Amino acid sequence: DRKAGFCEHIASAFVVLMRAMDVPARIVTGYQGGERNPVDGYWTVRQSDAHAWTEVWIEGRGWVRVDPTGAVSPGRIGQFQRLQAPRGAMANAVGTMMSPDTVQRLRAVWEAANNRWNQWVLNYTQSRQLDLLRALGFDAPDWQDLARVLAGLVVATAAAGAAWTLWERLQHDPWLRLLARARARLERSGLPTTASMPPRTLAAQASARFGADASDAAAWLLRLEQLRYAPPSTSRVQALGQLRRDLRRLRWPAPRHPS
Repeated sequence: DRKAGFCEHIASAFVVLMRAMDVPARIVTGYQGGERNPVDGYWTVRQSDAHAWTEVWIEGRGWVRVDPTGAVSPGRIGQFQRLQAPRGAMANAVGTMMSPDTVQRLRAVWEAANNRWNQWVLNYTQSRQLDLLRALGFDAPDWQDLARVLAGLVVATAAAGAAWTLWERLQHDPWLRLLARARARLERSGLPTTASMPPRTLAAQASARFGADASDAAAWLLRLEQLRYAPPSTSRVQALGQLRRDLRRLRWPAPRHPS
């Protein structure tokens, strides 16, 4: 048996020994080595490349680097990964399904893509903004073009958010789903509608357009609106179920399109 340690232990022990001999010494920490990514040519320095060495003061030369870890055991350099936490179940499963070379190639591709994104974001200068506008079709872009593009993005984002919110409400609100089904059925009959029309307005417009043919649909829409504003009760679920069943049995107006 013999004692063993990592670079921090060996470096600190060497500094204590040098100072005990009245030789100025200090610990230096940093990184040693690195890995060149074959995809984009960038160098990757990982936490496993962390290293500790020493510097001693020598008259006439100043601070001189001394690496006691390399002198004691060169194989211990770069063994910082032994201090890392063990891999999880997912990492172990991937390691058993793929060869080390495949895992390394996939990691290189992922790191290259991540580095490309970081470089694009960090170096997004004014010239790159203008290049982007030229790619979008602006021959001589200026700040007004950029403002128009940003305004368009804001409007598109707001519209997408509103559509998503409406879709979410339709998915979670059975009352809105019933109203949407009734609106779609009236549109097939030839009645133009909008998503903002309440049931009472739909009933009035259907009666005005189709007359008595829309009496059943108008009555159903009024019941639907009454349920919306009725006080909450345990019978609400039953009422919704009854409205759903009645909707399937309703007699809708025959399609009537304007001539």
